[in-house]
Amino acid sequence: MSTDTIAAVGTALSNSGISIIRISGKESLNIINKIFVSKSELKPNSIIYGKIIENSKVIDAVLVSYFENPRSYTGEDVCEINCHGGVQITKKILQLVLENGARLAEPGEFSKRAFLNGKMDLTKAEAVINLINSKNSTQARIAANNLEGDLYNKIREIREELIELMAHIEVSVDYPEYDYDEVENDNVIKLLNKKIFEINKVLDTYEQGKYINDGVNVVILGKPNVGKSSLLNILSKSDKAIVTDIPGTTRDVIEERINIGNIVLNLSDTAGIRKTEDVVEKIGVKRSIEKINEADLVIYILNVENGIENDDVEILSKIQNKGVKLIVAINKIDKNKKSKFDAILKVLNRIKVKNIIKMSVLNNKGVDKLKDKIEEIFNTNDLDFENELIITNERHRNLLNKSKEYLEVAKNEIINNEPIDIVSIVIKNATKSLGEIIGADVNQDIINKIFEKFCLGK
Repeated sequence: MSTDTIAAVGTALSNSGISIIRISGKESLNIINKIFVSKSELKPNSIIYGKIIENSKVIDAVLVSYFENPRSYTGEDVCEINCHGGVQITKKILQLVLENGARLAEPGEFSKRAFLNGKMDLTKAEAVINLINSKNSTQARIAANNLEGDLYNKIREIREELIELMAHIEVSVDYPEYDYDEVENDNVIKLLNKKIFEINKVLDTYEQGKYINDGVNVVILGKPNVGKSSLLNILSKSDKAIVTDIPGTTRDVIEERINIGNIVLNLSDTAGIRKTEDVVEKIGVKRSIEKINEADLVIYILNVENGIENDDVEILSKIQNKGVKLIVAINKIDKNKKSKFDAILKVLNRIKVKNIIKMSVLNNKGVDKLKDKIEEIFNTNDLDFENELIITNERHRNLLNKSKEYLEVAKNEIINNEPIDIVSIVIKNATKSLGEIIGADVNQDIINKIFEKFCLGK
């Protein structure tokens, strides 16, 4: 690990009330003493008022705090300068810090040092970036729970019991006088089943957790002029999509991000699906169809006046066959076309479409029902955020699945009377996967990849 002293602006670089320049490393205090004067003495774990100077000239009046290692965020000596929040003054003070012995920190380097110095595990580090990037209160709550150690504690508990089991097996192999009999086999299988159950319980939260953390990828599909762009504008409360009576106005995918309750929707308005000779529009239609592969939910819009045609049925069937969640919104119900609506409904029932919404985008009717249906499909109300561990990270899911698979193999090997020392090796691989989650057994490339997602001053 690098032993040099690093510095960066820890707040947004903008005109604001306060900016914070963070310094971490063994030279932190020496650097402060070169550029800071005060009537008070800067003691560990304190904050004092004074002035930043350059060649005896006052640059700014500031507050400086000092946290002595290991009682700091990074586990190193840390100083923080709280200056006035102007962009230029913040840059000037950072420049002075760099000129007097620090180097500019890399993205996430403060948190990386905290991890390497044992101040946090990888799950807490990932919770930090999730907390920073949270878009709603639910995301923030899950991140805060993991920052408190919910995931770490559970993974550590499972891992330590497996390590204890391996130690027991090692004793039975190294000291044959301690017979490893069938009763012990049963006990091992019982423990492995218990750990598999616990891992599965955590894994079962991933789908909803992912929706909460990353958002639901929603694709709005349909033929030209059925109301796709109008719906996007209403949901996003903007005029991002151009709305005209001319078919083919939307030539490419338009994206927007909105909140509905606890759920973030990553909305994609697509080009109207139709046969066309226009080269640009043809590319847009192709991209619209391809978007189905990326979708968690497709909102397929039909116009009650135009009814439902064979190519609509074909696309709806394709969506259903892919297992993508589907809502069909029948638009322009204000046109009083009951017979046509009934005809559409008959076809949708025949192809077993369950989620059907009547809507008039023009009059903003049925949009709230659409939102309610989305919340119902991606329901998070049954999650106990206070008492239930919830994972949102694909890395965690993959490693938990990997660990579970190893435990399943170990169980089957015992059943098939394989040598117990071979079983122990398989269990060791399971603990290694669990160790990668919390950072107990992880390579440098993974560490770098995690922390490069952080902002510069974190």
